[in-house]
Amino acid sequence: MKHDYEYYSRIAFDPRQLQIIKDGLDLGLDVDWYANTAFDYLQMEQIFLALKAGVSDPDALNMFCDPEIPYKSMEQLRIQTCKQLGIYEKAAEEVKKKRIIRIGITFVVLVIIVTVSSVAFINRKTIGYYFENIHLELKEEKIKLGMSKPFVASEYIKKYDKEYKLTLPKQKMFDKPGTYTVTYKLSNKVKSVSKHLMIDVYDDVSPVIVLKESAVTVDNGSKLNLKDYIESATDNVDGDLKEKVKYNSIDTNKAGNYTVNYEVDDSAGNHGTCSMSVSVKEKPVEQPTPSTSSSNNASNNNGSSSNNESSSSGSNSSYSSKPKGNASAYNKFFEGYSIDSYNAACDYADGLKNSGKISGYSVTPTGEGVQVTCY
Repeated sequence: MKHDYEYYSRIAFDPRQLQIIKDGLDLGLDVDWYANTAFDYLQMEQIFLALKAGVSDPDALNMFCDPEIPYKSMEQLRIQTCKQLGIYEKAAEEVKKKRIIRIGITFVVLVIIVTVSSVAFINRKTIGYYFENIHLELKEEKIKLGMSKPFVASEYIKKYDKEYKLTLPKQKMFDKPGTYTVTYKLSNKVKSVSKHLMIDVYDDVSPVIVLKESAVTVDNGSKLNLKDYIESATDNVDGDLKEKVKYNSIDTNKAGNYTVNYEVDDSAGNHGTCSMSVSVKEKPVEQPTPSTSSSNNASNNNGSSSNNESSSSGSNSSYSSKPKGNASAYNKFFEGYSIDSYNAACDYADGLKNSGKISGYSVTPTGEGVQVTCY
């Protein structure tokens, strides 16, 4: 039964004996031939050498595996036994074979070295490229870029060896938000180094609102659907946003000029605006049928009296026939085409006539107001 080193270490062997037992176990020898405390270290060594040399015949081993035989005698017996068994001749032949193999290997290695050295010398420049340090450095490993801006690859290089060939990513515009990776490459004739740049593309393009008209004029009090003036509202990412357009309202019952602001936001928060001018007309004035002039009325009313009294007094005459010399100084224009403007003009003219400053007047509405003409 074979035992392990742990087994023998519990037996009363000295350290040298344990070492030679361990050496035998490592070589796979049958150490039971000498693992005996009756042997001293030198005797154990002779038996170990015999086993190591290849002596395995029990009869041959029994001749000198005797504790009573001194180690010198054991040595002589071991040598004679090895000679008788031809172990030394076999060992010498084995050594010779190994020597021949070593010589052959040495020759092949020398041939390889000479060949490699020759090739290396001839291609020393090319080989040198493999050992060159190629340096390429980017400003950032990751950037953010709006869709409205072009990607210019050269802007993100910090430094590089300019004697080598630099291959840049293509300059382009990104049409969708997302994360993209582009590659920079710097090369010599046999190798290259690459750097990657990650681009976080976001939407910074505002929606576009297109109106059918930029300015409109409407009648006072008319119904105005401001949504009808939207031609389109589109976004580069969200598409059609026409139904999401917001706008302010105006009062068409009040004449004046207004601005309608149309606005819409896309999903990224970009804001689009557009405006339209709206002009609301004045409310039409219901004009009374104007008399020819109050002076004509006055002349008609006083015609009979002038005729009746012509014999007694020649100073009385109609207002139209004898206007006051400075009456035109009181001519006045009232702005605004409305009932209020017309009434104000009439009151003004009546006041002048009643005070005797003018003999008569006419009130004439125009497209922009009311004209009072005095005489």
